[in-house]
Formats: sequence, structure tokens, C-alpha cells
Amino acid sequence: MDLNFKKRTFEFMLQNFELAEKTMPCDFKSFHWDAFPNGYSDLIRNEEIWPRMLRNALTIGFNDSLISHGNKRFQKGNEELWKEMKQGELPDLIKEENDQNLFRSITEAVKKLILSTDIEFVASSCIGKIGNPVVYKMNVKAENTKNYEIYYNSHDHDDIYHSWFIINQLNHLKREHPIICEIGSGYGGLASKIKNKIKKSKIIIFDLPEVNAVQSYYLLNTFPEQKILGYQDFLQYGSKILEEDFDFLVMPGWTANDLLRSKLVDAFINVRSMMEMNRSVIENYFKVIQSSLREDGVFVCINRYLKKVINQSNNIEINRFADYPFDTYWSPLYSFPSEIQPHIHLLIAKRESKIPIYPFKEILKTLRLNAYLGT
Repeated sequence: MDLNFKKRTFEFMLQNFELAEKTMPCDFKSFHWDAFPNGYSDLIRNEEIWPRMLRNALTIGFNDSLISHGNKRFQKGNEELWKEMKQGELPDLIKEENDQNLFRSITEAVKKLILSTDIEFVASSCIGKIGNPVVYKMNVKAENTKNYEIYYNSHDHDDIYHSWFIINQLNHLKREHPIICEIGSGYGGLASKIKNKIKKSKIIIFDLPEVNAVQSYYLLNTFPEQKILGYQDFLQYGSKILEEDFDFLVMPGWTANDLLRSKLVDAFINVRSMMEMNRSVIENYFKVIQSSLREDGVFVCINRYLKKVINQSNNIEINRFADYPFDTYWSPLYSFPSEIQPHIHLLIAKRESKIPIYPFKEILKTLRLNAYLGT
């Protein structure tokens, strides 16, 4: 990495994080995401751990490749595990394995992914090298006898599946430079796939300040020639920043109210993070979505049918997909259980100018978890 580029990258991450940390509302994080150690600025300054962030604890909790390590937090007495793992030297937690049973299961997963989507799309959407992900390379021969190189990564597998349905809908957006907002973007993998396919899009990410730092590292290194703005730029320009020419705008989530204006956004996306939010945060995001999404715009909502969340008052809330506060101005484009995670529902809804004849609330009532799948 060029030394000047490296310096600018870490300055961007640190400045935006420290500004956001000072202004974060006290109730913005659910207990689930109270998972970062004090002194996170020191983690950002530790430049040596970032090139391997998809193998170490920097991305635990939002990187499915680390799920076997991350899930240990939910065992009794391990509530502080993620905080503890983000301290010290942050060694690699995972590596490639030479295991025939694993490779057979990966081969089956890739076959199912191709059958659910499209082989050209899968081959052209595989994860790159940023963050040093664990990948398995395979050659796949299609029916047209063409050979494709596929690079499998367990988290990227899900991103490819979701992005297939999302991009097929976003390709119908009418504006030349559509504004696409992702609420909760993980390390930035899905956003990067959308940008690669819809090149003139302006993508805004809303997330926690710590996760914004991870997204900034990933996107700055994945798209070194593109214009990426952050919270410090918003503080300078306010909502007029949307008039600027940018590719990505990485923002703390609570700024959505002040940033977005009425009927400005072409698409909102939330994949597997609303299910982990406090109810008040979900309600606020829905107010923003339903006021700032254009007519005929789309909302991609991919979340668990239900999930228990502990709020900041240490009370348990049950987040039910069917109870999300959709108003009446929606119609479904896609609505079905995920083929790769059947406890997850995949919904893509269109914003309507008039209330549809068939009430959307009735559609929500049909979203019920299969009792044999658990939660």
C-alpha cells in the first residue's frame, strides 16, 4: 500500500470515528452491539491488524466466516467476549483448511448458489483480497462448456445471494445517479458488489461508529480511485453534501434524520441487522425510510422472522419481522424465505404513491417462522 494513501486511510478512519463517538445517542446501541472495547481509537491506530481484518476479531459479529468464534459470546458468562477478543494482538482466528468433507460441503453450497442465481453473476461477484479473507478456489464448468473460477468465502456466499436479488431490482431504477442507502452494512461487502454493478450510484451507509471504521478501511482499499466521504464531511456541509459528487458516504446511523430529505432516496437496504436493534431504533429508521424514499423506490428488508434483543434497560424485546412498522403505502416485489437461511425472510417492497388495494399489513401477517426451524 502506498504510504501516503495508507496515512490518509487511517486518518479518515480515526477522525470520523472520534467525531462520531462524541455525539452518539446513549440509547442507540442495543445490548447485542455493546460489543466494542473502550479505547477503540487505539485499535484504529494499530495499523498492522487491519490488512487481516477478515480473519481476526476486528470483524467478529458481522463476518459469518467467524461465526463459530462469535457465537461463543452467547454462552452463559461470555457476555464480554467480543470486547475481550478485540484487545491485545488480535491473531488470526481462522485459516484455509485441507479437509475433503469441508470441500464437499463448499462444492454443494456453490452449486446451490449458482442454481439460485446465475453463474456469470457468481463468478464476477466473488470477494477480492482486501482484509485477507479465507477463500477456496474452484473451477466450475457451465452447461455452455465455459470454465469459471469461483472463489468461495462463507460470508461472501450470503452477500452474493442477496446482491443477486437486490441488483436485479435496482437495475430498474430510473435515475442516472441513484441514491442507495444501506442500514447496517457489515464490513462493506454487499455495498461493494452493488457499486461494481451499478457504477453511477451514490451509496450511503448508516452504521455504528466502530463498524463505520471497518467499512471505511474496506471501501477505501477496494475503491482507491473513488470519492469516499464521511461524518466529518457531513459536519462541514450538512445535508447539502448530497449535492456533492461522491461514490460512498459512510455515516453513523443516527444522522439519517438530518441527512435525508423528503422523497430523495431511490433504495434502502437492510440485511440481518434490524433484527438486532432496539425497537426505538427500528421505529426511527422506518420513519426515515417512509419519508425519504421516492415513489417507486424499493426497500430491501432481509431479517429473521423473530429474534430476542436485550435493550439498554436490560429488558428482553422480541423483534418480529411481521411487526416492523410498515405503513400502508407498500407492495411486495419479492417475499419468500431465504434459500440459504430459511429462518431469514427476504422481502423487497416498492413504495407506492397510493394505498394498494390489497393491504400490505395483511401480507405481513403471513410471515411466520416454520416451527421446525427454530429461531
